[in-house]
Amino acid sequence: MSGILWTRRSVAALPLAAIAARSAFAQDSPVIIGAAIAQSGFAAPYDSDPAKAAQMAIDEVNAKGGVLGRPLKLEIRDTKSDIAQGAVAAQELIDLGAKVIIVTGDFDFGGAAARAASTRNVIAIAPFAADPKFGVRGIGPYAFSFATAADTVGTILAEFAAARGWKTAYVLLQNTIQYDQTVSTYFQSRFKELNGAAGIVGTDTFAMDDASIAAQITRIKGLAKAPDAILLASFTPAGPSALRQIRAAGLNMPVLGGEDLDGDYWISSVPNLSNFFFATMGSIFGDDPDPTVNGFIARFKAKHGNHPATAHTLTGYAWVQGITLAMERAKSVEPPAVKAELEKFKDEKLLVGPTSFDAQFHINFNRPLAIVGVEGGKHKFVERRAPQKPPTPRDR
Repeated sequence: MSGILWTRRSVAALPLAAIAARSAFAQDSPVIIGAAIAQSGFAAPYDSDPAKAAQMAIDEVNAKGGVLGRPLKLEIRDTKSDIAQGAVAAQELIDLGAKVIIVTGDFDFGGAAARAASTRNVIAIAPFAADPKFGVRGIGPYAFSFATAADTVGTILAEFAAARGWKTAYVLLQNTIQYDQTVSTYFQSRFKELNGAAGIVGTDTFAMDDASIAAQITRIKGLAKAPDAILLASFTPAGPSALRQIRAAGLNMPVLGGEDLDGDYWISSVPNLSNFFFATMGSIFGDDPDPTVNGFIARFKAKHGNHPATAHTLTGYAWVQGITLAMERAKSVEPPAVKAELEKFKDEKLLVGPTSFDAQFHINFNRPLAIVGVEGGKHKFVERRAPQKPPTPRDR
């Protein structure tokens, strides 16, 4: 009888022991961070460096003991620069148990993957999608961007121009993507507030596949008085091509651009470029006044042999900082708890700058940006500028 009782007790104890073992394993097992990003196709260069920066940040977090005693593990699935494939890649990662899905930093090309995650109550992060629609209303309640809103970029460029004493501006827009359209809209609005309605002396557009902007240049040169500055809202390769044509036509006034003209990978296509300024997250050229930015750039160069292609790479590092902070505060890695902590962020000091979210908007509107200038083909930090009049957050 005693033998039977011993056996029954042992059998009864086995499930409890198994549960305890599984619980201990779960506590030590990696927290899966999925990345549904382009590793092939035209978008791959944009996703590459932010992903490298994220892995650097994850390695540093793990070297300090991980999050809540668990290591982070980055799992990448290739979207092949295809919108539909983004949703497939995200689903594969969700099936792996990913708590967070990183997507391509663009509302359109990252949106499908982000929606797949958000509809499953998994946090979706676009490191550098600057359209405020990447958030609660445009994607879903679990979607966040660590970028600065395009609204703010346009505002800061207008305020920088006005501070330089430039009273008139001509706006030249490549009407391909929402980011440049938004930069153009908010630049014009703020510039008119500062210089009067007559401050914008003309607007024009061109397409991504336009080899020539001769007609637009003719209209600029036909003005009764040359504008003090030109806003060029464009991205590569069309943006550098337009710049080259502007300078070849003898238009040497200051030209302003957004983050999509950051970097020096295209600079040789516009020989001896000068009097060009752009707004970006920070200087990737080792001269940013923030020592944490310069320190990261130095570590990136030491590991990868070159500085990042653009300052969007800073957001790749910063989102890991943000997610880690939210998980630690939540004392949980589960998406609902982490989301709640992210929405409490108020000027958190991340590599990309002070970062804030709330329940309505999951992007930053009041973050300072670096103004970087180009003289003689060389980049130089000019100033860090916060919006004097931050744009009113709204979804479009």
